[in-house]
Amino acid sequence: MGGGVTFVILVGQSFSGFYGGRTEDAWGWFLPTVLPTLSLIVGVLVSQARLPDVPGRSDDSSGPIFRLAAILSTVYLLLVAASVVIAALLGDSERTPLDLMQLSNLWLAPLQGLAAACLGFFFHHQKE
Repeated sequence: MGGGVTFVILVGQSFSGFYGGRTEDAWGWFLPTVLPTLSLIVGVLVSQARLPDVPGRSDDSSGPIFRLAAILSTVYLLLVAASVVIAALLGDSERTPLDLMQLSNLWLAPLQGLAAACLGFFFHHQKE
């Protein structure tokens, strides 16, 4: 949902011409920021939906890895949305909103890796 809200904000900004001639750069920042983890989640959900129901398969949705994955994912998506909104509010003649969005990759990239690792572990562990 957090990625969806940011997606809608970017669509609105794109239609309004907020990024001028650099709309493609804004999407070039956003898509690699959310699609790898979203692709992991969708891929696992599709593969799990194709598996037959097995009695006794553990549902570890209350375990520590699930909680860590949920927290990291939530913080990550909040920071992605905040990067778009704050960049729009703080952009000035010295630093454009796109410059500020690119700067956010310094903390978003490592957090995305950690969230994806926890999600991958959680989904893999859940299938056993």
